Amino acid sequence: MKKSINNMEKYRDKLEYPKIIAKLAEYASFAVSREMLLALEPLPSLPQAREAGAATTEGVELLRLYPTYSLGPCRDIRDSLRRLELGGALTIEQLIAVADLCRAARLNKDFFSHIKGHFPQLTDLARGISLFKTIENALDKALTADGQVADGASDRLYGIRRRIRTYERQIQDHLENFIRNPNTAKFLQEPIVTQRAGRFVVPVRQECRSSVAGLVHDVSGSGATLFVEPLAVMQANNELARLHADEEEEIAAILRALSLLVGSHAEELAYSLNCLAQLDFVVAKARLSMEMNGAAVQLNDNGLINLKKARHPLIKGEVVPIDLRLEPRLRVMVITGPNTGGKTVTLKTVGLLTLMAEAGLHIPAEPGSSLGYFRQVFADIGDEQSIEQSLSTFSAHMSNIVNILENAAEDSLVLLDELGSGTDPTEGAALAMSILEYLHRSCGKTLATTHYSELKSFVYNKSGYINASVEFDVETLRPTYRLLMGVPGKSNAFQIAQKLGLKPEIVRRANSFLTADEQQVADLISSLEAHKLQAERASHEADLRLAEIVEQQRRLKEQEIELANREAEIISKAQLQAAELVKERRREAEELYQKLKQELKAAGAQPHNKEVQAARSKLQKLQDSLQSNLPAKKYQGEAPAKVQIGQSVEIPKLHQSGIVCTLPDDKGELTVQIGVMKVNVKQADLRIDQRRVERERTGATRQMIQNKSRHISPEIDLHGLTVEEAVYQLDKYLDDAFLANLHQVRVIHGRGTGALKSGIMPYLQKHRLVAAVKPADYNDGGWGVTIVELK
Repeated sequence: MKKSINNMEKYRDKLEYPKIIAKLAEYASFAVSREMLLALEPLPSLPQAREAGAATTEGVELLRLYPTYSLGPCRDIRDSLRRLELGGALTIEQLIAVADLCRAARLNKDFFSHIKGHFPQLTDLARGISLFKTIENALDKALTADGQVADGASDRLYGIRRRIRTYERQIQDHLENFIRNPNTAKFLQEPIVTQRAGRFVVPVRQECRSSVAGLVHDVSGSGATLFVEPLAVMQANNELARLHADEEEEIAAILRALSLLVGSHAEELAYSLNCLAQLDFVVAKARLSMEMNGAAVQLNDNGLINLKKARHPLIKGEVVPIDLRLEPRLRVMVITGPNTGGKTVTLKTVGLLTLMAEAGLHIPAEPGSSLGYFRQVFADIGDEQSIEQSLSTFSAHMSNIVNILENAAEDSLVLLDELGSGTDPTEGAALAMSILEYLHRSCGKTLATTHYSELKSFVYNKSGYINASVEFDVETLRPTYRLLMGVPGKSNAFQIAQKLGLKPEIVRRANSFLTADEQQVADLISSLEAHKLQAERASHEADLRLAEIVEQQRRLKEQEIELANREAEIISKAQLQAAELVKERRREAEELYQKLKQELKAAGAQPHNKEVQAARSKLQKLQDSLQSNLPAKKYQGEAPAKVQIGQSVEIPKLHQSGIVCTLPDDKGELTVQIGVMKVNVKQADLRIDQRRVERERTGATRQMIQNKSRHISPEIDLHGLTVEEAVYQLDKYLDDAFLANLHQVRVIHGRGTGALKSGIMPYLQKHRLVAAVKPADYNDGGWGVTIVELK
């Protein structure tokens, strides 16, 4: 029995899959889609992976047709929606984010309703987006571009702010006269008007304090200047302070009202937010594809790997593409060749591109490339030496390989780098051959690199195995990074040594030490390389011709689809016009019949009802025939097997939701209430309204919380209560105030003996929702009122 693997992250790390995902997430437009992209993993089934890849292809085609497309001003409002579920009110910034989301929803809904082209998955996502004109208009009217509540948000706010401006002008005019008057200007430190604690004051020299009647609000750091509110403007300042308090209260009421409006559409907003994020998710995958010049890959379930001009997406600079084809019957490929020749890069390229394709991404390769779908991708690549665990490179590799062998299955891809290295060459080669035999029997596909020449002959002419090598240019002493299929790699040691200046007689003598079998293998490899190059040239020419044929077929298929759609559209339009014409003629015939009937009645004659009924019947049959031949539209989901009176349903044909009023009759028809209108529809045309079901389940609870906080006052009066009663009332009040998004409240306890204040102060100072506690200003209640700032 195989051991279970906790996760595949460590193998994906070796193949650098997280780096691709991080690069992909950079294309996200906002936080929701970015989280979805960062969580992207290979999909658990072949159909899902194919569908995700088709969506990416749609995204690429969309960007090619509409290169300037963007999601728009989309914002993450999930925290705001959670706050609304608790009945809380939103801040101005949160409401602006909601307005941006509504705007993005409208723009994308409009865009996808007018685009040309075939984008089934993208347009399906766009259909799920709702329009929020009421919310958008209300927020645009109430909030300004700089993040303030507009004067016109309510009539009361407009009146309050107009009076505030009037009082400010009066106070400033009076103080301007004060500082310009020679009799009073001499008492001032500077001829200016400023503010302290929201009240207009003038800077008076300390020694002249007694000469200016008024209230001191502040003292400069040196003590030489007192900021005094003259008695002449004190009443106006009081009125101004009261008006500012009214302004804050009205703003809080406006924000609560706007929050209730947004909260009434919370489910639709959340669903639309998810649809927009899904759209951005697909478009981000498309942008990555275009950035790396990617192409759709054909995923199969038979293990075929056919990569054409594949490139590792993370290698910068000029990359030499590889061509690799492994037929389903070939289960093991052994790659040999010199160091730095590209063997490890080949393994990583195959592994990473497989993971990308299974996650629905395009791969950097030529169109027509194919990859097998593997449920698990294992990789033993890189230096596994662990000083911390006191394991040698060989031991660490073996520990990893043991885990792979215990878990690899028929639907697994195994990638092994430098198999058997790090120990005695003879034993390492023997162990490598045994491991490859085991994987050939139990694993879907295995790709391994090695330096051991014994593995070349082991694989040669063995059923289900194939040799491959990375090419090396002996003339330049550099690797070409080309992968040669079916050809084992040569060490090229003698040629390299001679090129570097080693005497020819030494090279000839070294060659004599080779056994006859070893010389035969070297000659065989040279012959294979020559034939391989000829075959590659022929294959390249054939691929070019095939590509031309495939492109012609693609264009013909597109033309065929376009013509079929156009034909269906023309037929549908003609049939609808014919049906309308028959309906109009039937109406005209009925009017003519009624007119004739009246004339005959006036003349004392009787109409021939039998002929009239026959004509009516023919018209009705013609109209029914035209209607029945209209192309049928298909809608997602299944019709409900049973319905109940009062059940919430959707009517896709009408793009409406409603409530079932009657049970189906013997013809399968029933009555549905849509707003103030009742319509008769067939049960087969109904779908379950899941969003409304969920909304009805949670709406009552949310409404209760909203009603509780809708009229919350910014102050609580505890006069006449005992300490115990006051604490109880205060606890409930603070919870409601926090949910209503009040940042500061007034607790009125009175002066009296001070017992009530002393009793509630320790409670307030330790309360979980309280950020700070301070006594009120003199004109705001003084010691009889405590100001509480909420978190």
